[in-house]
Amino acid sequence: MHKCINCIKRIADMENQDLKGMSASKAAPNDRMLTGIPKQDIGCHYSSLTDYLDKAVGYNPKMLSTIDDLIMQFHLGAVTKQVNGHHGTVLPRISRNDKVVGGSVLYFDTGSGAVLQREALVEHLYSWYCFSYYVDSEVFFGEHLLSNKPVAIVQEEKTALLGTLAEPTVDWLAVGEGSNLTKGMMSKLAGRRVVLFPDDMSCDYWTEQFGKQFKVDCGFVNRDINRYLIDTIRGRGSP
Repeated sequence: MHKCINCIKRIADMENQDLKGMSASKAAPNDRMLTGIPKQDIGCHYSSLTDYLDKAVGYNPKMLSTIDDLIMQFHLGAVTKQVNGHHGTVLPRISRNDKVVGGSVLYFDTGSGAVLQREALVEHLYSWYCFSYYVDSEVFFGEHLLSNKPVAIVQEEKTALLGTLAEPTVDWLAVGEGSNLTKGMMSKLAGRRVVLFPDDMSCDYWTEQFGKQFKVDCGFVNRDINRYLIDTIRGRGSP
């Protein structure tokens, strides 16, 4: 099983008997403890997504520095497994109390940004923690960074990162796929200035479910929102 890169470093520091003891202590699934994983246990690292972002900003030195900041802010990590020679990207969902409560490992085409492969983050964490970690499916990607800024909700994590580069005066949140957005998630944003930007046929669903309380902008259903954000970044040079 492939592991998060930071976990490999930690395992290397442990004695073999400690690892054997941890493995022997695995309980049956129904009896396992739930644990909150601190975000620092996902080691920040370059990956296929950051390679794509570097290319998207035209390797502008100022923007490359800003991408380094994004890696730290969103706690983007990597796994040992590679697709097309690039590490898979760890995209953790981090709660407001800074605990990892879910996420994905995505392998990106560094040229187009297309997702080549998607895996659950738990597949990479389980072999290290030896028990189930606490999962909350109603946490946005980027939720731990919420401030008093206006909020933009998009589908892809990649889009939220491009949005942060293009318009840093907005808090950008992502859900992964349009059907992942729930009323429970949106209830946490009540009273805020929020715009939802679906970029596929989720427009109808988001409008029906959330349009009465929040603005839903379907202008990117037939227009590439990622291309728009990249053009904005390159036109501005740096935020």
